[in-house]
Amino acid sequence: MWTLQAVRTIIRRVFLVLGASFAIIIISFIFHILQVNKYNNLERYDTPETVSMDVTADIHPRGLLTDSWEKNDAFENTIINGKIYETTITNNSKSLLVDWKLRVNIKESCWINNAWTGLMEIHQFVGGEEKVQTLDLRNYSAEDITLDYVMGGQDLLIPLNSGDYFIYHPYEGADSGEVPIKSSKDFAGQTNIGFILYSLSGENDLSDFVMTYHIHKSYFAGPIGMTFMVLIPLWLMLMLILGIIAWIVLYFESTLFYQSQIITDMFGLCSTLADEKDYYHNGHSIRVANFSRKIAETMGMDKQDCDIVYYGALLHNIGNYAVPERILGKTTPLTPEDEKVVQMHTIKGSKLTENMKSMPQAALATLYHHERYDGSGYPTGKKGEEIPLIARIIAVADNYDDMIHERAYRGRYTVDEIKQFYKDNSGTWFDPLVVDVFMDMIDSMEE
Repeated sequence: MWTLQAVRTIIRRVFLVLGASFAIIIISFIFHILQVNKYNNLERYDTPETVSMDVTADIHPRGLLTDSWEKNDAFENTIINGKIYETTITNNSKSLLVDWKLRVNIKESCWINNAWTGLMEIHQFVGGEEKVQTLDLRNYSAEDITLDYVMGGQDLLIPLNSGDYFIYHPYEGADSGEVPIKSSKDFAGQTNIGFILYSLSGENDLSDFVMTYHIHKSYFAGPIGMTFMVLIPLWLMLMLILGIIAWIVLYFESTLFYQSQIITDMFGLCSTLADEKDYYHNGHSIRVANFSRKIAETMGMDKQDCDIVYYGALLHNIGNYAVPERILGKTTPLTPEDEKVVQMHTIKGSKLTENMKSMPQAALATLYHHERYDGSGYPTGKKGEEIPLIARIIAVADNYDDMIHERAYRGRYTVDEIKQFYKDNSGTWFDPLVVDVFMDMIDSMEE
C-alpha cells in the first residue's frame, strides 16, 4: 500500500503536468486570439472590380412594375423620373459580416428622396463648400435639414451632383436584419436595402461605389478553433475528475493513515509493556522492530511485508509478562532453571497473539524468534527454512540489539566483535541469507 506522502506526490505531479499542459493550451489560445483579432480588425472593402466572393454588394434597379414613375409637381414645366434602387449585400464568408457601410459616388445629377432602413450620410459640395448631414429619410423634420433641398409636392428632394456622394449606414436595432449579416455552412447571409432616386432621364449610373466592412470570425471557428473548443472543456472536465479522485484518495488515505497510526501506537504500547519488567531491555522491542524493518527493506520486501515484520518484532517479547521480574532483572548469568522459565515467554506470547486474524504472522514471530537455523533453538527445535522468515529476521535483529548494550556481567560488543559473531554463527544460529544482508548494512545501523 502506498504511503499518504507517496499518493500526495503522485497527485501533485499529475496536477503539475495538467498545469503545464493548461499553460501551453492558454498560451496557444492567446496567440490564436491575437491572430483572430488581427483577422477581425482588418478593414476590407468591396467594389464592382473586387475579385473576392466572400462579401459582395450589388446595386441595381428593383425592377418591379411599380418601381419607376414620373413626377410632374416638383418643378414647373419639368418632369422628373423616380426609381427604386436595391442593394443586395451577400456574405459568403461563413463568418459574421459587421461594421459595414456603403458609399455611393454620384456620377450624374439626381435627387435622393428616401432610403430604408438605415441612415443616409449625405455629402454635398455647394460653391466649393462641403455640406454633410446624416438623416433618417423615413423620419425627418424639414426644419432640421441643413443640406440644400427642395420639396417636390410632398416629397423631399436633396440634389446630388457629380462629385457628391452618400454613405448608407445599416440599421442596428435589435430587429435589424442588416447587421450583423450571418452566414452558415450551407447558406449565405444576405440583406437588401433600398433607396429612391429621381433624375431627368430616370437612369442613374451607380457603378462607382465601395463597401467597407469587417469579418468577425469566432475564436472557435475552423480546425484550430474547434481544437481549442474541445481541449479547454476537456481539460476542465479532466481537472474536475482528477480533483474528485484526489479528494477521495486523500480522504481514504488519510483514514488509512490514521488507522495505521492507531495500530502502530497500540503495538508500541504492547512492546513497551513487554519491556517494562526488564530494566536492561527498556526500549528493546522498538529497536528490534526498527532493525528488523531495515533488514526486510534491504532484502527487497514490499512495504506491506516490511510493516508485518515491524509489527511482529514489536510483539516478539510480549510473552515476558509471564516471566518473573526477579529473573528478568538479574545482574548475573541465568541458571538453567531460569533459562527454562525465560524460554516460556515464546509460548506465552504465541498464545496471546494466535487469534490476531489481521496479522497471523505475529504468533509466528513470538513463537519462533529464538529458533536456530541448525535446529538447536527453542521452543520447538525447527531448523532452516522451517523457521518462518519473519522469525529468522527478528532473530538477527534481536541478538544485535542485545550485543550493542551493556549488561551487568559483560560490556558492550564492538562492531568488529559483532561482525565476527555473525560470521561464526551464520548457518548455525542464523539464516545465512539474512546474515549476508545484515553484514552489508551493519555499518549504517543506528541504535
